[in-house]
Amino acid sequence: MKGDFTRDTFDAAKHFSRVLMQQGRVQVDADWNEQTSILLHYLHTLAKDILGPYAGPANAMGFDLITKDNIAKIDAMEPDPVRREALRKKVEEGDAAIGTGRYYVQGVLVENLQAILYTEQTGYLYFPEEIKLENLKNKALLAYLDVWERHITYVEDDHIREVALGGPDTCTRAQVVWQVKALLRPENFDQAFDCQSLDTLLSRQLPKLRARALQEKPVTDLCVISPESRYRGAENQLYRVEVHRGGFATDNPATSATFKWSRENGSVTFPILTLSDTTATLENLGRDNCLGLKQGDWVEAIDDNVVMGGQSGPLAQVESVDRDTLTVTLKWAVSHGPTYVETDSLTSHPLLRRWDHQGDPDLGGALEINDQDNSNAGLGIGWINLEDGVQIWFSKEGGEYRTGDYWLIPARVATGDVEWPKEPGANSLPVAIEPHGPRHYYAPLFLELGEGQPGRDCRCEINSLQCIPSS
Repeated sequence: MKGDFTRDTFDAAKHFSRVLMQQGRVQVDADWNEQTSILLHYLHTLAKDILGPYAGPANAMGFDLITKDNIAKIDAMEPDPVRREALRKKVEEGDAAIGTGRYYVQGVLVENLQAILYTEQTGYLYFPEEIKLENLKNKALLAYLDVWERHITYVEDDHIREVALGGPDTCTRAQVVWQVKALLRPENFDQAFDCQSLDTLLSRQLPKLRARALQEKPVTDLCVISPESRYRGAENQLYRVEVHRGGFATDNPATSATFKWSRENGSVTFPILTLSDTTATLENLGRDNCLGLKQGDWVEAIDDNVVMGGQSGPLAQVESVDRDTLTVTLKWAVSHGPTYVETDSLTSHPLLRRWDHQGDPDLGGALEINDQDNSNAGLGIGWINLEDGVQIWFSKEGGEYRTGDYWLIPARVATGDVEWPKEPGANSLPVAIEPHGPRHYYAPLFLELGEGQPGRDCRCEINSLQCIPSS
């Protein structure tokens, strides 16, 4: 969630049941957001315990995959005759339709209100080539549902902004989003290929990161911030460290995993009206100098398709800013950036997202992930400076980095430190932790064995309890 938050305080291990507001106290966003997280954790856990990891109601179970073999199902799902005929035509040509209904994945309610084609999914353009529709024909595969939450601001959905306020935004939203994808059976897969293979095929060892502030002397007077403070920033910040290019940390700059960082949790964005070559016309240039754009800043160009495709956008450095015309001139780190016209601002919601690192053009504008061994020698090197004493360290004991993996690091002026768990013992070594998100949940939908063998529906049905009237 790239919102303008102070921090994320929810911790399931503390078993809090609710947040209690007190009279006469300062209100902060973290308390309100934690209350929501507590309730969601309860509801998701309850649903998962009752329904299992994934299931859907028998009378409204969603995400049926409709092909030429069962094309008649489209008639019951699409009331609009024009749309119905268009769906049938595409399915007959070899596409697949995704049926309407509901499904629960790890306790999360997922809904599809209108039948769409596999190729109509937002982000399909950025799917890996092996799961594009043309490369799935007549092959053994496991179709599955990928579910996660997406952060929505007024840029993506202007209806959440109150127009009576004359422009300022208020709260943002978390939206449950989904995609139907497919996994081809690996050639060296020596296990039974069935619906239960999904967890094995999607499993990965998560990367790990440590964070600390540079100096060791603690602050003793909370009224006067000592110049010896470990965190030396003038303001409280929520740092976001995010993987830009996924993969593994290697010695090859062309393929090695990279990262970017923001002191504002990546929340500083500028909606794009038009973008051509190196010139972007923006809706605004930010609320103030702190949250604006200036020469030398690094920005990322993204839209709905890039985000839903699980990709990062190209990075560019700001060369000039014209505040009269709301235009900026960009220098792309690699090749050429995307092109957006005025209609794109209403359909795909393109924007520039500001990052606060000084990018390396040889790494596409991002920074190198240089991980180290989890040993005394490894812990003595490899610390990467962000700013104002904040440092991070990537662990070799972690696994594959994935684009979008992120860690949140609250930095506080009052303590001169960052809020990060410490390992037990006297050394106060920061814990190496897995990414805070994004959290994806998966459910198998359909198993195709190929070679003329019949497929199998992997979905689980929920049969509602029948009400028996009393006599």
